[in-house]
Amino acid sequence: MLTINYSEIEDQLILPYQLLKITIFEETKHLFEERQNIVEKWCKEAYQMSEDEVRNQYPPNGMSPSFKALYFFLTEGLYFQKNITKYMIREAVERYSESIIANISSFLYNEFPEDVNHSLNEKTIDQTMEQDYLYTSMDNDYHMIRKIVAKKEEFKERGEGQLAADLIDNKGNFRGMAELRPTQTTDIALQEDQEDLWMKLVDSAYNALDEWTADLFDLITYLWLVSPKNKEGYIEFHSNDALRLRQIQDSEENAKELVIRERDRFNIMKRVAALSSMWVSLSEGKVVTQKDKQYDFQDFKRMFDIGAIRVAYDKNSGEAQGIYALQIKPTALLTPLINASSQMIGLLHIKVFQYSHQTQKEHKRLLRYIDRQWKMRIRLKSKLTKPFKISTLLKEMDIPIRYNWSEKKDKLENVLDDFKTDLIIKDWGYTEYFDESLVGKKGWYKNWINYSIIIYPTDNLIEGYKENLELSPQAILDQTIFEKKSMIPENTLLKTEEEKFSNSLDSAMRESAAAVDAEIIEQISNKRILEKNEQTKTSKFEQQAFDLDENEEIILTPELMQEMITDLKVSIRKAAEEIGISHTTLSRYIRKENKRQNKNNDKKMLNWLKDKAKFIKF
Repeated sequence: MLTINYSEIEDQLILPYQLLKITIFEETKHLFEERQNIVEKWCKEAYQMSEDEVRNQYPPNGMSPSFKALYFFLTEGLYFQKNITKYMIREAVERYSESIIANISSFLYNEFPEDVNHSLNEKTIDQTMEQDYLYTSMDNDYHMIRKIVAKKEEFKERGEGQLAADLIDNKGNFRGMAELRPTQTTDIALQEDQEDLWMKLVDSAYNALDEWTADLFDLITYLWLVSPKNKEGYIEFHSNDALRLRQIQDSEENAKELVIRERDRFNIMKRVAALSSMWVSLSEGKVVTQKDKQYDFQDFKRMFDIGAIRVAYDKNSGEAQGIYALQIKPTALLTPLINASSQMIGLLHIKVFQYSHQTQKEHKRLLRYIDRQWKMRIRLKSKLTKPFKISTLLKEMDIPIRYNWSEKKDKLENVLDDFKTDLIIKDWGYTEYFDESLVGKKGWYKNWINYSIIIYPTDNLIEGYKENLELSPQAILDQTIFEKKSMIPENTLLKTEEEKFSNSLDSAMRESAAAVDAEIIEQISNKRILEKNEQTKTSKFEQQAFDLDENEEIILTPELMQEMITDLKVSIRKAAEEIGISHTTLSRYIRKENKRQNKNNDKKMLNWLKDKAKFIKF
């Protein structure tokens, strides 16, 4: 093994082969610090030189496949035919870390089969849970397809045992067909034990169609939207991604809980297999008449392609236990509907994953519908507080026919109450008085279903959309949203809330650089540099007027954070960027709406306060 002090290698030195190997390892190892088996193997590859390497100055055939892929990605993918320095490698790793991980993931799958517990999407899931929302398509066709994957009962036998369902749009028009084709799920070559596991999942495709499958449909398209892809366009989907959003925690002490978790992994993956078994034919936007409905569609396309899979093996017997993760990508059928530049991308609350797919189906359906309607209203520049007709809400909830009308009323009101408790909505209420004493009397529901309900969005959702709006606050929100149940005089309340609304106009959805191409990444980067320079100039000017009190103790509180931001005259978004957390996390902390304490975020905020306190005297 070579004995080299890496810190002594100069940043601008043009690296010979052996130092280039070492530099690539040293600058990338932090990306895999929690996966020591990878780091240890790469360390040996980096610091050892075989006879072939000494002679050819080139990676040998016997080199670790994952480390070789990493080497070629950096040297030939990013710096083809260029003299490479330590500084260049560091810059590339900093800028393209997620792409590096994505592009070598296939090699890691095969080379480290025992390393199945780590997801490449851990940071993305962390951020998603912090901001409470994920991005999804609100396109009509996407919505239509998502609904059909949750409706097993819609699939009927057609032809030689083929299961198919009609695709009906929200106006009741026939738009195409969906078919389950379990024998045509993947073209990849699997090992025999892997194929056995996969086919077990595929065989249960029909029984896997439910609201949980619709959740995974949203999650996979979201991850594809925001995650880096390998050269074939695949992303990783790990069962942990779904389990964490559902808030199912690991427990090494409780064996029973681990058994449940393994069963949940199987249930997740059989639903992914069902999605990959689904083939769809759309009529390209035109309505198909009943006469044409019998047409033999020829343009069926699979919804998802499957790449490599990661299988867990028993340490003692070596037998395959289950599929933990796989590579997946939407096909050309779906990609136009979930394109990152689409005006139809909206916000979906992560609580949809935490409601039970067995006992809270109505919660899931209504949540998706309301979030979709808010996006559509923003896009059409209509008011978010436009009332919803009760008959429409009931239709979207699809409450079983066995419920009587009194039970349906209770179900709707209870779901809306749960939404308020779970901070999905701010509040809700009838637009006009309804006499509860009429409930149960003959025909009472005929008037009730024609009543309307106002559902008020949360500040967090509004902030998430504001940057993409070309509207004033009054254009999307009417006065009633600021007048809910308050004893403060109307004019004072409205003024206060309008000021809050105005102050939060700088807030925006988290930028997902991984989901855009290099040109857009560069534009975003340049914009941030300009903003940072502008902020630095302002800060230097303002700091001259501040006094320093070194003996003053700083204690983190929401009030102190708000005071500091106000005194610095910066937006919550800029403060959050300096701190290193999302603007929604900071905004919720200041409003005391955080549901979970995050010690790491608290530490970042406290350090930021201490740093700024050097220039401000409270």
